[in-house]
Amino acid sequence: MPTISAEARVRELGLEIPDYANPPYGRRYGPMKPFHRIGDLLEISGLTPENRAGERLHPGVVGVDVTIEQGYAAARLTAIHTLGMIRYALGSLDEVVSLSRALCFVVCPPGFELLHEVSNGASDLFLEVFGDEAGSMGRASIGATTLSRNNCFELWLSLECAPRRTAP
Repeated sequence: MPTISAEARVRELGLEIPDYANPPYGRRYGPMKPFHRIGDLLEISGLTPENRAGERLHPGVVGVDVTIEQGYAAARLTAIHTLGMIRYALGSLDEVVSLSRALCFVVCPPGFELLHEVSNGASDLFLEVFGDEAGSMGRASIGATTLSRNNCFELWLSLECAPRRTAP
């Protein structure tokens, strides 16, 4: 059975992936590098469940004014935004060889222990798009007291990408 490409899977799932080329990334938060590529390693800067217009999905504190289910949805949307950044960096999601590591920041009160249930929103989306082999990754879920603009979730992602093609 042939493997379906990540781009075809996105179309099949009906995901709306943001375009980070226009307007340029980082206008709202000041100067920053949206990604950094070192050979076949791509490091994606932190993304949140905030769309290009600045509208946030479920801002606040998970476990206080944001439910775990809403946090999961925010993490899933953040993963969709991350797909947009991957496209911006590589040109296509099909250039992803394998996800490597995710750092998930969840705004929560002290003692909140269900960080992984929120972060699963991002991990589950990546598995749906890239499959079990390429979509599985190491992950840390870290409780935070606050994030920029009251976002409840932020994701940093590292991945292996296909080698750059050289002109003949």
